[in-house]
Amino acid sequence: MEALRNPKSQLTWLSDLGEQAAGGKASGLKNLLDWQLPCPNCFVILNAAEPIPAQDLQAFYQQLGAGRVAVRSSASGEDGEQTSFAGQYETLLNIEGMEQLQGAIAQCADSLHSERANAYQQGQHKAAGSMSVVVQTMVDAAVAGVLFTVDPVSNRYDRLIIDAVAGLGEALVSGEATPDHYEFDESGALCFQEWVGDSPLLTEEQQQQLIVQAREAERLAGHPLDLEWVIDQQGQLFWVQARPITTLASDLREFDTQVPAGEVVTRCNIGEMMPGACCPLTLSITGRGIEQGMQHMHLSYAGRPAITDDWTQVAISHGQMFINLSGGAVASASVLGVTVESMGLNICGRIVPGLTGPPAKSFLTRVIGFIRLIRYVLAADSSIDALKADLNHFEIDMSGDSASLIQAIDDAIPMLHRVYRVHLQSSATSGFTGSILQAMLARESKEQADQDAEVARLLAGATQVESAVLVDELDEISRSILKLASEHAGAFAELPTESALDWLEKQAPEKVKSSFNAFLHRHGHRGYRELCLRQPSWSQDPEELVVTIQTSVKAQLNNATTHSRPEAADLSKLSKSLRWVVKKAHKAIRRRETTKSLLVLTTHKLSRAYRRLGEYLVEQDVLADIDQVFFFSHEELKLMLSETADTSTNAKLWMAKADKRRRALEFQNKLQFEEVCYGQPQPLDIHKQTADHSAEISGRAVSPGVVEGFARVAHSVQEASALQAGEILVAPITDVGWTPYFNLIAGLVTDLGSSVSHGAVIAREYGLPAIVNTRLGTRKIATGDFIRLNADNGTVERLKTSSPDHAGTQSQRSTLRPQDVESGSNT
Repeated sequence: MEALRNPKSQLTWLSDLGEQAAGGKASGLKNLLDWQLPCPNCFVILNAAEPIPAQDLQAFYQQLGAGRVAVRSSASGEDGEQTSFAGQYETLLNIEGMEQLQGAIAQCADSLHSERANAYQQGQHKAAGSMSVVVQTMVDAAVAGVLFTVDPVSNRYDRLIIDAVAGLGEALVSGEATPDHYEFDESGALCFQEWVGDSPLLTEEQQQQLIVQAREAERLAGHPLDLEWVIDQQGQLFWVQARPITTLASDLREFDTQVPAGEVVTRCNIGEMMPGACCPLTLSITGRGIEQGMQHMHLSYAGRPAITDDWTQVAISHGQMFINLSGGAVASASVLGVTVESMGLNICGRIVPGLTGPPAKSFLTRVIGFIRLIRYVLAADSSIDALKADLNHFEIDMSGDSASLIQAIDDAIPMLHRVYRVHLQSSATSGFTGSILQAMLARESKEQADQDAEVARLLAGATQVESAVLVDELDEISRSILKLASEHAGAFAELPTESALDWLEKQAPEKVKSSFNAFLHRHGHRGYRELCLRQPSWSQDPEELVVTIQTSVKAQLNNATTHSRPEAADLSKLSKSLRWVVKKAHKAIRRRETTKSLLVLTTHKLSRAYRRLGEYLVEQDVLADIDQVFFFSHEELKLMLSETADTSTNAKLWMAKADKRRRALEFQNKLQFEEVCYGQPQPLDIHKQTADHSAEISGRAVSPGVVEGFARVAHSVQEASALQAGEILVAPITDVGWTPYFNLIAGLVTDLGSSVSHGAVIAREYGLPAIVNTRLGTRKIATGDFIRLNADNGTVERLKTSSPDHAGTQSQRSTLRPQDVESGSNT
C-alpha cells in the first residue's frame, strides 16, 4: 500500500488532497470532508488525460471496496462563483470492475473537449484548463437531491431550498424527474412545500438534518452553497457535492434598517415618491433626506430634542423605503389633535389597526404642541420663499477632479436636506387642511365614500398646479403637431423614437420645436421615479417623453376622445368657513407641487454630479461603467476615493460589489409588500399571490365620475406605453412620469395614493374618474378585463374577463350618480 501514499503519485485519496489542482468537484468534496460532514469515500485522479498505471488504479479501487462507484469529472474552473460548467462534463454512475472503471475515466477525461463543453466555453466562459476525475463509492440511494442555502430563483438569502427525488439525484439534475420542493426561512421553519406524490419524500427529521448541516457548511465556507446530497436505504445522509451558487446577487437585505417587532411601517405615500426598489446611492441620499425632513417636523412641534443619524421615521427593507408609522406616532403624545387614527387616515387612507402611540403627555404640553404645529404650518410660505431665493444660486461645481467633486457633493447635501424639510413642511399644510376639510364634512354625517367623493369634488377646483401645468404644456406640443397636415402628423407618430426625437429637436416647424425645447427647459429635471438618483430625467433621456407625445398624436389622429376640464365646484354655495378651508386646501396643493418640483430639481443636480463622478472613476479604471457609481452609498464613494492601497485590486473588488448589487436590484424590484407591515417588512409569498377576481375592489375616490372600459395594468411607465385611448389605467402608483398618458385614459385605479397625490391632482384636472389606495388593484385586475370604475362610491367592478380583442374600444364616461348607473342608464 506504499504506492497509495506516494506524494508524487497521480492518484490520491481525497483526505490527502493538498494544494494540487484537482478541479472543482474534488475541491468541493474536500471542503465537505474538512467541514466534517459525511460524504462517501473517494480518490482523485489528477490530470486524467495522462496515462494511469493500471496497478496503481487497481490498488486504489481495491481499497475503495472494488464495488460499484460513481466516476465524476472534476475540471479546473468548474463549479466556481461565476461559472458552474453544470452538465458540460461527464458523470457516470454504477460503474463496476476495472474495465468499466478505466473506460469511465477515459470518457470523463475526453469530455474536457467535447462539443457541448466547447460550445459552453464559446459563450463567453473561460475554458477549463485540465481534467481530474473523482472515483467515489456509490451510495444505494433511497432519496437524493439538491439544497441551496440561498434561493437562486428569487435571490432571497433568508430562504433555504431543498429539492428531492426518489432514488438517484441524477434524474433531478438532468431534468428527467420532477422533485418534491421545500422552502424554509432563516429559523428553519417550513414556508412552502409541494409534493409529487401523496406524501413527502423527506421526513421532518430528515429536513431538519439537511438544514442544520447545510447551514454549518455555509458558515464555514463563508458564502452561499449549492449542495448535492443522498440518503441511503438505511437512512444515512451523505453529501456528494458542494459548490458556490453561481452569479448570485448581493443580499437583498444588505441595506435594511432594523424595525422592532412592535413597530408599524407602510409603503403608502412614500411608495408614490419612490416606487419600486432603489439603488444604494438613492437609499443613502434620498432616504436620509426624507428621514431628516421628518425628524425636523417633530423637532419643530412634537418635542423631538434633536435631529440624529438614527432611522426613526423611514425604514428600508429589500431596497424599498417605508414610512415608520410608529416613529411618526410619537407626535400624538405631544400635540393636541394629532392622533394615530388621523395619521393612518392621512398616510394610508384608513385607520391602521395595531398602530399605537406613547402615553399622552399633559394637556398643557399638548396645547403647546398644537400651537407649534400651527406656527409650523403658517411659516411654510416664508420658508419656501427663502428656499427659492437660495436655490437660484445653488449649483454644484463639477469642473475639478474627482476629489474636489466628491467634496462639492458633500457640501451640497445639506441643501438637499433643507429642501426636504421645506417640502415636508409644505406637504404638512396640505395634509392639515385636508384633515380639516374631511372633519368638517364628517359633521354632516356622510358615509365615508360620500365624504371622499365630496372632498374630491371640492379639491377639483385647484388651478395652476405645477404637475397639471406640465401636462398642459405637453398637450400643447401634441396639438401643434396635429395642426400640421395629417400625413405629416401621422408620419411623426410612426417614426422610430430616436428619429422622432431628432425631428423635434432639429427639423420640426419652429413652433413645435420651440414648444418642445421650452418644455424641456422648464420641466426637463422631471421624469419617472424622479427622486431616484440613478433614473435619468427627461432632459437626460427625452426618448421616454417622445413616446408619450407620439402616443398622444396617434390617438387623436384616430379620433380618440380628448378630455375637457371639469367645472370647478361652486364655492359660493358653501358655508363661509368651508369656503375658506377649500381655498386654503387649493393653495396647499399648489404649494406642495411647487416644492416637489424644487426637490426634484435639487435631486437632479446632485444626480448629474454623481454621474460626472462616475465618469471620473471609469477614467481612473476604478469602476467598469458610469452606472456603477449608483450602487454605492455616499460614504462608500468617499472611502473609494480616499483609498491609496493597491488600486487595481481594490478596483476589482469595487466593480464586483457594484455588479452584485445591480443584479440584486432586479430581484428587489420583483418583490411586493403588504401596504402596512408589522415589524421587519417581509415580501409577499409568491406562492400565495393568486389573483382573486371574485372579491370587490374598493379604495378612496379622489376624482368623481363613473366609467366603463377595458383595463390596462401597468407596473411601470414603460408598460404604460402600451396604453390605448379610452382604456382605464390600473397601476401600483403614478408619479409625474406617468401623467403625460392621462390625456389618453378614461379612468385611473392605483394600489397606493391619497387625495393629494400626483395622480389624484391630474385626474381631477382632467375630469377623470379615479380611485386610489385599492391595495390590490393590480393583483385582482388583468389587462383586458372590462371594468366599471365608480369613483362616486370608491369601487371597481369587474364586468367581463380579459378579452383578446379589446384594443381600441372606447370607454364611456358618466356624469350620472351611482343610482342612475345601477338602474341601467347609459354610462
